[in-house]
Amino acid sequence: MVKTSHLIEDWGYFEIEESGRLIDVSPDFCENFSISRDDCLNASIHDIIQGMYGRKRKKVFCGVISGINCIIRATKKGRRMVYRVIVRDGDIEHYEMVSFMNAIDKTKMNKKRPHQNKYSFKELIGNSRAMKEAKELATRIATSNSTVLLTGESGTGKELFAQAIHSISTRKNNPFVAVNCAAIPGELFESELFGYEPGAFSGARKEGKPGKIELAMNGTLFLDEISELPYDAQGKLLRVLQEKEIERVGGTASKNIDIRIIAATNRDLGKLVEEGKFRQDLFYRLYVFDLTLPSLRERKEDILPLAHYFVDYFNEKFDLEVKYIDSKFQDWMLNYEWPGNIRELKAVIERGMNIVEGDTLSMKSIYFSLPVAANPSNRKNMSLLSLEEEVRNAEVNAIRRALQEADGDRSLAAQKLKIHIASLYRKIAKYNLK
Repeated sequence: MVKTSHLIEDWGYFEIEESGRLIDVSPDFCENFSISRDDCLNASIHDIIQGMYGRKRKKVFCGVISGINCIIRATKKGRRMVYRVIVRDGDIEHYEMVSFMNAIDKTKMNKKRPHQNKYSFKELIGNSRAMKEAKELATRIATSNSTVLLTGESGTGKELFAQAIHSISTRKNNPFVAVNCAAIPGELFESELFGYEPGAFSGARKEGKPGKIELAMNGTLFLDEISELPYDAQGKLLRVLQEKEIERVGGTASKNIDIRIIAATNRDLGKLVEEGKFRQDLFYRLYVFDLTLPSLRERKEDILPLAHYFVDYFNEKFDLEVKYIDSKFQDWMLNYEWPGNIRELKAVIERGMNIVEGDTLSMKSIYFSLPVAANPSNRKNMSLLSLEEEVRNAEVNAIRRALQEADGDRSLAAQKLKIHIASLYRKIAKYNLK
């Protein structure tokens, strides 16, 4: 059997812009395939690669260049694609090699350590003044080990910022562990965060279980929706932050901890302190660095770059080749208020990408599920409905938004709406919501 390391070579590369036209080519590619640089610049990718057996969006695929069978690796470079020839007239079957290379890619992905952060500052899309200021402050904060409090509306990217901060901190090679405080019932707080010893309570694992804090040892613990933590649990968390030690449920020995806390909230913690719903001492412990993330309507110049970013993302995910967003859809996006911020924008683009036809994303791909009334600026031109209809529309919009923010978790959505879960189920059935 031929060793793979002898087959994987570099026969040159070429670069393709968004439209599919070649904009750069390496000298060794021209030499190896007897192609003139001047002749291939501005040519279509299909003029360069004939007989693309695999889908173009695959990372590794077969093709024919200048009559020579090749295996080509595709990688993204911003909004462009770089195609590098790695095998030319190999001694093994092309499809076997493609399978092998794709298996290598999958193995690398699966080897990621648990609790490893996924995002860095390059995923923080946006060049608006508000976004630049937020990224600059986040970069400066990252070098410290102090606690960070991220404040911003739902969907503004608080966890993404938290992971980006972790990615350039001194703890970047250690775990990033995220905890949704709103999703942990008060009675399970200690066992989830501190862990428990074998036989600590009925139903506990016989071998015990480490808590989130232990899993984040020497790394970063991200406490999302910190404002939703029950008052009693806030006191227990404060003691951990002060004493730098934890004790598992059912245990007798304390363990020293070394973690950095990044907390996030979409509520005004200062106001909650005044109302007696959040501990003042915990607030000051968290309020070392306060970073407020701008809403999408505060940085409208970032809307279209984000939309194109998500188009590229779903092109890759759905194996599509959408290249354009029509002007009417762009105007709508720029005028819409985006109450759900980036999360809502991503959902709208995904919705359109699921039913798009051709290479252009347009309003007709999304109109069926975006009520005109959702945009406050459009309500001025609408006739006043009956009180019953106005109440119905308000309830439907509120329920949809709560479910979206809760990622479909109906219990959490009911908490956000401050209604009983049974009431939420009745309203979902009443309005026939999916």
